[in-house]
Amino acid sequence: MAALLFLNNFILGSLPTLGGLRGWITTEGGNAVALICVGFTVFYLVKQSWGKMIGFLLVAALVFFTVGNPEKALNSFKKIIDMIIGG
Repeated sequence: MAALLFLNNFILGSLPTLGGLRGWITTEGGNAVALICVGFTVFYLVKQSWGKMIGFLLVAALVFFTVGNPEKALNSFKKIIDMIIGG
């Protein structure tokens, strides 16, 4: 009985709860996209395709910033749009 309880806590203890599953998927998905963009950046750096390298680096930075603090990113985007539109 004690071994079963230990095994149950060991296996299920590290899984995310359903309540935080959306946040976990969003965070890990964003990190995966940022890693892919950095990988393409390194690939284009080796190929010496400077424009594509800078583009993927900017996309990776934007994704990392957005995933890290989405509210701040949306507020910054709203301020930029308000400056353009004049609202």
